[in-house]
Amino acid sequence: MFARFGSQVTIVTRGPSILSGYEPEIAGSLTEILREEGLRIVTGAQARSVRHEGDGVALVVKLHGSSRTFTAEQLLVATMRRPNTQDIGLERVGVTLDGTGAVRVDPHLRTNMAHIWAAGDVIGRETESQMATPVGAHDGKLAAHNALSGESLQKVDHTVIPRTIFTDPQVAVVGLTDEEANARGITCRCNTIPMSAVPRAGAIRDTRGVIKMVLDRTSRRVVGVSMLGVNAGEVIHEAAMALRFGATTDDFIDLIHVYPTMAEALKIVAISFTKDVNRLSCCAS
Repeated sequence: MFARFGSQVTIVTRGPSILSGYEPEIAGSLTEILREEGLRIVTGAQARSVRHEGDGVALVVKLHGSSRTFTAEQLLVATMRRPNTQDIGLERVGVTLDGTGAVRVDPHLRTNMAHIWAAGDVIGRETESQMATPVGAHDGKLAAHNALSGESLQKVDHTVIPRTIFTDPQVAVVGLTDEEANARGITCRCNTIPMSAVPRAGAIRDTRGVIKMVLDRTSRRVVGVSMLGVNAGEVIHEAAMALRFGATTDDFIDLIHVYPTMAEALKIVAISFTKDVNRLSCCAS
């Protein structure tokens, strides 16, 4: 946004790439797109100090074993989220926190104190949750039900949580990355295709990005989807529903998709495991 307003923007990150924890194909493609827009991206830089310098600021980092200084008019610091549980009296009532300050909860979102329940950002990564507004809204309703309804307790399920980064084009993901699937002992198979293989992307003259699908090799069940492209935040909901109900690549292929739409990217990447999608005619399966 700032770059499009005319500012010269430098992104400095300590990791080997932007989007730590995302698929490397997504991070690499987005890096290329941002650099084409004129942004400077510096990776592997460890911040050492910040100081005022004239009317601006100076950031000193350690980069490739040596010190380097970046100067700018303004400095925007983006840090990770953490549960805001300090100084609200939890220690006085005996609620247990984990090492990050998150409230510990069971699968019903009950804390160690039987009459206290918690949901949202305060539980951090407990029950494999994610700190995001829709997750908090969903879990808040479940916690209220369990605490007040007098009915059978419901378990929270954070297995499938789609999320989007509203860059241009958008990044949207659901399920496991290739690395995460392997870490869980899933023998996986993965494929990535460029957005240029999606007819709708060509029709609107915006073929930036890629889509990657991760499968369980034996069952061909889809366990993860990552997409960088136009309207990715809308498309990812089809993938999320598919993961929720254990869909395979055949399910994506057999489903009739509206042509031409960006959602066809899911069908096309599913086809790519068995065919060369660059040789397909429109609507082919």
